Amino acid sequence: MRARAGFGRIERWDDARGFGFITPEDAAAGDPDRVFFHVRDFDRSGARPDVGTRVRYTPQQQADGRWRAVHVAAVGSTQTPRTARAASKPRDARAPASTPAGGTRGPLIAIVIWCALLGAGVVSRRLPHLALAALAGFNVLTAAAYAFDKHAAQRGRWRTPEAHLHLLELLGGWPAAGLAQQLLRHKRAKPAYRKVFLAMVVLHLLALGLWTFA
Repeated sequence: MRARAGFGRIERWDDARGFGFITPEDAAAGDPDRVFFHVRDFDRSGARPDVGTRVRYTPQQQADGRWRAVHVAAVGSTQTPRTARAASKPRDARAPASTPAGGTRGPLIAIVIWCALLGAGVVSRRLPHLALAALAGFNVLTAAAYAFDKHAAQRGRWRTPEAHLHLLELLGGWPAAGLAQQLLRHKRAKPAYRKVFLAMVVLHLLALGLWTFA
């Protein structure tokens, strides 16, 4: 059973699992105080859903009696007046375009250090050739995991847990992860994820350095 369309705000959103809850603005007596919705029911012509976003939706009662929001679409803006004014200011023509956190110099330096450590490990025979094959395999697996997660995010399907991606990065797949973030435009705009990713890179390089020179 469907009710008339209404308005509300997203009070909770789990981006990894692709679902959230909407708090109605004008809930009548007997109406649910919050409504479940899935990313499949969200209009994906714009940005992905986020907490605080005002939306228009149609409540639909399911066979088990629970309510679900369908035809969910963002309306208006969630910007505060200060951020809205800042966003409306024209960009200085001389200002360079924004780049992901860390730019490109950091990853290049990390890759140079990684290659140097691998070379030192091979020359000193501290690093067996089987380990190099394993690292190559982890990079292929990491690239596939990122591509799968990106595909799932676009279609509202079950996502790969971020902990699994970080584990692959820690095991040596971080170069492929960094490349996938840029080429697929995936995960690079999430500061919290990027911080953990950089931590995985540092930990991997430290472990490789200790294995090679300790």
